[in-house]
Amino acid sequence: MHITPEKIKEAAEALECTELKSFMFQEPTAGPLTKPRRSSRSTGRSRRSSRRSSRRSSRRSSRRSTRRSRRSTRRSRRSSRRSRRSSRRSRRSSRRSRRSTRRSRRSSRRSRRSSRRSRRSTRRSRRSTRRSRRSTRRSRRSTRRSRRS
Repeated sequence: MHITPEKIKEAAEALECTELKSFMFQEPTAGPLTKPRRSSRSTGRSRRSSRRSSRRSSRRSSRRSTRRSRRSTRRSRRSSRRSRRSSRRSRRSSRRSRRSTRRSRRSSRRSRRSSRRSRRSTRRSRRSTRRSRRSTRRSRRSTRRSRRS
């Protein structure tokens, strides 16, 4: 931090310290002065320098604020991107899960159908075998009867 004579003056006025005031208005070659000497040139210079310093400080503060705002916008953009990505991922995963559930349902239906069909076919085959057995029995009986008579 750069200490300017204005800052020292303000501090002296705030503290009301006479020693600091006398030190403030000393010229480098002259001895201690009791009364401050002010010329129109020095006051003009001090005003100009204070204006410059205030401009610099305002520029600095504006730069800082712009930097901060840029950072915050970057952060917000990043966070929004992340949230979009996560939402996309969640949508994808939900779609996948739906697909998988549909597939599993289909496969279970198919397996049920196939099992029903197989049961039906086995029943039919059993029936047919029973019928064929009956018919063979009948034919045998009839042949026996015919032989007897």
